[in-house]
Amino acid sequence: MFGDIEAGKSTFLRSLARAISERYTPAEAKIMMIDLRRSLLGSLEGPHLIGYGHSVQVAQDMIRQVVEVMKERLPGPDVTPEQLRDRSWWKGPELYVLVDDYDLVATGPSHVLSPLTEFLAQSRDIGLHVILARRVGGASRALYEPMMSRIRELASPGITMSGPREEGALLGNVKPQQLPPGRGWLTTRRHGNRLVQLAWLPPVV
Repeated sequence: MFGDIEAGKSTFLRSLARAISERYTPAEAKIMMIDLRRSLLGSLEGPHLIGYGHSVQVAQDMIRQVVEVMKERLPGPDVTPEQLRDRSWWKGPELYVLVDDYDLVATGPSHVLSPLTEFLAQSRDIGLHVILARRVGGASRALYEPMMSRIRELASPGITMSGPREEGALLGNVKPQQLPPGRGWLTTRRHGNRLVQLAWLPPVV
């Protein structure tokens, strides 16, 4: 998700976290948040939330744990085609990694999320879901960093919200434009571009 300040990125992540917790039991889905600006602080509590990365160090420790779990879920040579189809060679909850202000996470000498890049191609098979939200400014250059580039290669769905048109097309052929808060262009491989209005959820005070 790309959008400028107050476009609705954090609201979307809060709404998504709540929807996951309401739809799935803690045994079926776990949520991990990386939120250096703490925009999501307090938006989800309880057994669904297994980690809140409010600093680079905490986030790095969390991602290291995720890597260990995902390594165990990768299919080995003894996994049968039937097991591949129904994902029955491993058990456990789906993991949702929600990242706000991705531009802060992806800068500096150590890219916090880079260890997850190798798992993206098999993320559906191993129950890994990575949701990134970042500002539009500078996004055209960020598209070429390894993780963002991999996500685009996999044609993952994305939303382009309000932002300067000068950044050019970020998802598909959609260029940012000035839009009301919560509105954006949803780009998917199957349906192309569709204008959507996202739900609003008040921030935690």
